[in-house]
Amino acid sequence: MDVVALEKTEVYQGRYSVEGTLGAGGMGVIYLAKDVKLGRKVAIKQLRSDLKGDSAEARFHREAQLLARLNHSNIVRLYDVLEDGTRTALVMELVEGVTLREWMREHAASLGEKLDLLMQICKGLGKAHSLGIIHRDLKPENILVTNDGIAKITDFGIAKALDCDQQLTREDHIAGSVQAMSPEQVQGAPVDARSDLFSLGSIAFELLCDKKPFERGDLCALAFAQQITSKPHIPPQQAWPEIPKTLAALLDHLLSKRPEQRPDSVQQVYEALELVGKHGITADTQKYSETVTQLLVKPRKKGRRIAAHLAIISSILGVGIFWAWQTFMQLPPQYIAILPVQLSGEISAQGEKNVKPLFTAMVRQALTNATAQLKSSALVSHTPSTTITIEEQIQKLNSRGITDALLAQLNCIELRCNIELQRINVNNQQIVKQISFPVLSDSGQTQQAQHTITNNTAALFPEDYRKKPTTEMKMDAVDYNHYLKLLSKLSQNDNLQEDDLDFLEELIAKYPRNTNTYRTYAEVAASIYNATNNSKVLTSTLGILSSAEGSGTDEVALLEAKLRIKSYGADRQGFESILSKLQSKGYPSAYILAEFARFQYLQGNYSDGLAYAKQAANLRPTPHNTYLVAINQLATANYDSARSTLQKLNKQWPEYWPAFSALGAIELELGNITLAEQAITTIPKNIRTWRTKSNLGTVFFLQGKYSQALGVYQEVLQNSPNNIAITFHMAEVYLMQGNKAKANEYFNQVIVLTNENSSLNNWQHRALALAYLGNTASSVALAMKLLREVPEHTYTKYTAVQVYALAGEWQSANYYLEQLLSQGMSPEWFNLPAFQLICAQPQTSQAVLNTMCR
Repeated sequence: MDVVALEKTEVYQGRYSVEGTLGAGGMGVIYLAKDVKLGRKVAIKQLRSDLKGDSAEARFHREAQLLARLNHSNIVRLYDVLEDGTRTALVMELVEGVTLREWMREHAASLGEKLDLLMQICKGLGKAHSLGIIHRDLKPENILVTNDGIAKITDFGIAKALDCDQQLTREDHIAGSVQAMSPEQVQGAPVDARSDLFSLGSIAFELLCDKKPFERGDLCALAFAQQITSKPHIPPQQAWPEIPKTLAALLDHLLSKRPEQRPDSVQQVYEALELVGKHGITADTQKYSETVTQLLVKPRKKGRRIAAHLAIISSILGVGIFWAWQTFMQLPPQYIAILPVQLSGEISAQGEKNVKPLFTAMVRQALTNATAQLKSSALVSHTPSTTITIEEQIQKLNSRGITDALLAQLNCIELRCNIELQRINVNNQQIVKQISFPVLSDSGQTQQAQHTITNNTAALFPEDYRKKPTTEMKMDAVDYNHYLKLLSKLSQNDNLQEDDLDFLEELIAKYPRNTNTYRTYAEVAASIYNATNNSKVLTSTLGILSSAEGSGTDEVALLEAKLRIKSYGADRQGFESILSKLQSKGYPSAYILAEFARFQYLQGNYSDGLAYAKQAANLRPTPHNTYLVAINQLATANYDSARSTLQKLNKQWPEYWPAFSALGAIELELGNITLAEQAITTIPKNIRTWRTKSNLGTVFFLQGKYSQALGVYQEVLQNSPNNIAITFHMAEVYLMQGNKAKANEYFNQVIVLTNENSSLNNWQHRALALAYLGNTASSVALAMKLLREVPEHTYTKYTAVQVYALAGEWQSANYYLEQLLSQGMSPEWFNLPAFQLICAQPQTSQAVLNTMCR
């Protein structure tokens, strides 16, 4: 195959200049080239000339598709795909270094260096597995090690496309890769991510023990493959007599013949390696060895009853995220609140008029950054009151389960401020530690001041809690000033817009390693979503956060941001994966439990949500955790308990506004319209979310004030034009006004908006829209699905009554209507036409007639 093929057409002319050949593999030839446009060296991979054909081309295209999805520092990156009609080429990152096979031959590496490489491979492999991609040809030749010691996995997709029989009949291919195959892959059985773990075990065995786990000798490929499937691997202790028990146990589990006996995920392997790296090979106590082994060993099944009990235990512990081995490593959790910054004197900065709020925002950002430098610590959201003293605020924090408060006091004279930082024990209101130092307010010095404040704040905490200090990530002065203005806007929740996200995206492109910009992006996105219900904001945010992986940004901060965004969606597996990673980093359990409770609530798993919320509230009796208890009680129509919980919450935290919104929802369902309106309107207008406004619209709707209800809904739609719930409520209003054409217009909009959105609430709105548009078969099927998924949810029953009534299934409609009435739902809710149809049917029970049809 000649290299001229790359330069035959105008598409390639002038962009990639081929300079030589780097090597050849099983399917491709790799060339060294220069990207003339960007001035960088690249590797260009073309299909071998002797492998022409649709099958080979399809495999090559598959590799391109897979690499395009894999953006990670431990995976070789794909830059471009070149096609000239007859030939395809992949333009890839040029890795300056050697293969892991060559690295093992050339380096007398320490155990620490070897563990570090294996952990890097785990990170790259974990990224692939998280996207459902299995490598299937993981071997030392397919791992590159840069001159700086960075491991990068390559050759994704090719082995995935080959079946085992073809591999075993090609001696040249087997000789290079059968060593890496798992027993199930050799046998042609279905494989999953655990197949890659076997291959990883083979690599780890050779890297750590300087010996391959299976001796090939003079065996032919087929005989060697038979050995992998039926013969045990060489005991690690035989290859390396001094191997720590922990590493031997890890290798034994990875090289197990049966997939179910291997670790569940590459994340578990990473954490076991990390534990060995932290404690060293000398920490070979029985407890330590049992800890790593516990991470890898699965309980033996003893029948369905025991399996069911284990599943229940796993669920109670948060789907396996609270592993026993972590408890002896974890520091006591810290829950930290930031008190309002105290600034006295006159402050100025060159070229800036309104410097005080910007400098205050900078100091608050610096304190926030400091909490990210601490282990086993979580920052607690705290909205300070302007009407009470600092001492009174600290007293209130104590009742919220907060352990530490951070206070910054500044005394300024023009461009110079003396800052005093205090860490306060909230339980006894005593200053634990304090430090003073000068900072400059001049715009050219502000970023340096922020970095200094961050590191000094982290130093207020015990050394055991401190991570390595972060390096300063400077922005251009203009960008930083704009960023501070956005932080000030965010702290006041001041009408954040998608333009603010556009600005942050520009900052991220300019400063990809600045953790602050990612964290702020997630906060702004969550605020916009809560105000508008625009789910596209969440999708774009996850993309932005994923792009930061491997960029050198703080991993825990990114995980926190991802968790917050994921909690609004329906990706349970992704959400639990992030929870697991945070827990492995020693993140406080109460925070984990609360996030899991909120996620369960959003997925309609209210009994689980209530259980987790109660555990979180017991550990930390914060208003948020107490609120989570209440909304899960409300969702299962336990009105008395929910009301009691919310009333206690309002008494203790009178400015926790979500509680008033939930209380309004309870009174609405019970028909106490006046009380509902009082609870909702207690919330200041400027901080009412779209959900709160929606409930206010429902108040007017139930009062028969349809024009006022319409006005509220239209106001919400101005800021959130694709809001499914509000679009549906608009249709209901027009239905009650007798404008069927307009109602159908909005019902059709609901159908369009819910085509690709599978959340619980959207199923309910879609089912009702289908029913009112006359598509009874589809609406009944969806209602039945809802009843299977969340049978106790009030709105599920409310949806089912209308769907069955419009379908003419009167007995089913009557059955669920009786349930709604018996749990206390007010007759005011049943004025829609679908409910009125029930009153005229002979199947309607006397209880329904007496309550609703008088």
